[in-house]
Amino acid sequence: MKRQKMIKEFAHVKPEKPRRPHPVPASCGKELKRKEELLELAHAELEQIFQTAADGICIIDKEYNTLRVNQTFASLFGVNKNEVNGRKCYDEFPGLLCRTDGCPMVRIRKGVERLEYEVEKPHRDGTRIPCILTATPLRGPRGELIGIVEDFRDISGLNRVQDELRHSFEKLQKTMEGMIQTVALIIEQKDPYTAGHQKRVANLACAIAAEIGLTEDKIMGIRTSATVHDLGKIHVPAEILSKPEKLYKKEFALIEDHPQIGYEILKGIEFPWPVAQIVLQHHERLDGSGYPQGLSAEDIMLEARILGVADVVEAITSHRPYRPALGINKALEEISKNRGILYDPKVVDACLSLFAGGRFDFEENESPVRDT
Repeated sequence: MKRQKMIKEFAHVKPEKPRRPHPVPASCGKELKRKEELLELAHAELEQIFQTAADGICIIDKEYNTLRVNQTFASLFGVNKNEVNGRKCYDEFPGLLCRTDGCPMVRIRKGVERLEYEVEKPHRDGTRIPCILTATPLRGPRGELIGIVEDFRDISGLNRVQDELRHSFEKLQKTMEGMIQTVALIIEQKDPYTAGHQKRVANLACAIAAEIGLTEDKIMGIRTSATVHDLGKIHVPAEILSKPEKLYKKEFALIEDHPQIGYEILKGIEFPWPVAQIVLQHHERLDGSGYPQGLSAEDIMLEARILGVADVVEAITSHRPYRPALGINKALEEISKNRGILYDPKVVDACLSLFAGGRFDFEENESPVRDT
C-alpha cells in the first residue's frame, strides 16, 4: 500500500532533461593557450640559460643520483650529459671528499646553506681541472630539501694569468736586485777599502732580522736597504774616504751627510719597502746622539736599528785606511757595552746569540764573486 501511495504522490513529477555543458567563452580559451605558451617560453628560456651558463652545473638528489648536468659541465669534464643522468655522483665524478663528512651533500643536509672552495675536478682524460665549487641546497615547493646544485667555475685561465704575473714579478725582482748590486759596486769602486762592506752588512742584518723573527718580506727590505746604505758616500771625495789619518771636522761633516744624500737619491724610487727611510736612519742611535736627524728610541725604525748594529759590527771587524781590523770580539764588546744606550737591546741580543751559537760568520756568508 505504501508503495502505491508513493507512486501516486510523485506521479506528476517529470524527469529533468539532461543539461548541456556550458560552452567555454572564446576569450577564456585564448587566455589559457596564452598562459601555456608563456609557460613553454619560460621553460625554454630557463633551459637555454642552464645549458649555456659559463659555469658547469650539476644537480644531484638526496640519494646522490645525478639528475642533470648542463652542456658546460659536460664539455669541461669530458662527459656525455645524457649518460651520467641517474648515476651516482661519487661513481661518475669521484673526488677526495666523496662519501665523507666533507662531502657537499653531507654538509648541506646538516644545515649548511652555502659552500664555496677550490677543488681540482678530474676530466675523463685523467687531467685535473682547477675550479671554484659553489654548492647550494635545492628545495621543493614546501621548502623541503630534495638535493643540491653544484656550480663549477673553471679557473685554469686565472691560474695561468697568476703564473705569468708571478714570473713577471720574479723577473722584475731580479732586475731590481741586479740594479742594486750595480749601484753597490759603483760605491765600492770609489771607496776600495770598504769593498764588500755593504754586502757583509746586508748578510749580518738579514741574519739578525731572521733571529728576531721578522717576516721574509721585511728581511728582503732590509737586504735591499743594507746593500745600498752607503750610497750617499758617492758625493764624498775619494781622498777623504781613503785618508789614513784622522779626519778634520769639515771632512767628517761631509761623511756625516751621506745618510741624507743617500735618502735624497733613493726617495724617488718606489721600492716595495721604505728603503730611503732605512738608509736615512741607519746612523741614528737610541740616546739621540746619532745623525743626521738626532732621532731616539722608537722614533728610529726597527729595520734601521738592525742595520745600524750590523754596520758597526762589520766596520769594527774589518780593515780601515786609518786603522787595522780590530776583530769580532772587539765588535761584540762594543755593542754589548752600549746595549740599551746606543743600540736596541733586542737587536744586540740577537746578534750576540748568532755569533755565540756559531750560526753566523762573515767568511761563511760571503757570496762567490761572479766571473766577468
